[in-house]
Amino acid sequence: MGGKVTKPSQPPKREVSQIDRAILDLKVSRDRLTRYKKKLNLDSTKLLSKAKTYKSKNTSADTKNALNLLKLRKLKLKEVDNIDSQLLTLQGMVSNIQSKEEEKEVLAALRTGKNALEKLHAENSLEDVMNLMDDVQEQNELEEEINNVLVNTGETLTLVEEDELELELQALMEGDVTEIQAEVAPERSKLDLPEVPVNKLPEVQNKVDEEATKQPARVAVAS
Repeated sequence: MGGKVTKPSQPPKREVSQIDRAILDLKVSRDRLTRYKKKLNLDSTKLLSKAKTYKSKNTSADTKNALNLLKLRKLKLKEVDNIDSQLLTLQGMVSNIQSKEEEKEVLAALRTGKNALEKLHAENSLEDVMNLMDDVQEQNELEEEINNVLVNTGETLTLVEEDELELELQALMEGDVTEIQAEVAPERSKLDLPEVPVNKLPEVQNKVDEEATKQPARVAVAS
């Protein structure tokens, strides 16, 4: 039987707030005005083309029709300017709302960070923090000294300094061995070893002679 296939957990859906609805309405209005502006520009292009056609006929009636078409085109272009102004207003409103929303989120994040810092300060006293900083500084200084020594290995030592350092190193090495032996000795003393016998052991040769003496007697009895 196959195991159950678990679906990945979906993130919780974010509730739509009034601010979200307001931004959505503004964007819908902006899109409608944009489509209307596109239509007006297309109409103005067609009106201009027809006006040129009437004008090319060079009659009084056609010229009048051309002027009327140009007048209508001018009204549409004026409407386009009004739409541009409205679009700028809508875009500004959307930007302001989004900016305020972002400021709200930033303030919430700052508030959370402030609470976290206060909690840390409550858990760790100033003295603990200063001691920790001192320890870190001392460690950094020691590492810096070591690095300086390793980097400046090109500096030669005098014969006296070299001999003294070798003797000191040898003494340190011997001291380590002595300490290890001192630590091992008590452990050996704790082992249960058999005691050394006090009485003298019987000689093996005497026992062999006795066996040789008894051997002929046994043969005589058998015969």
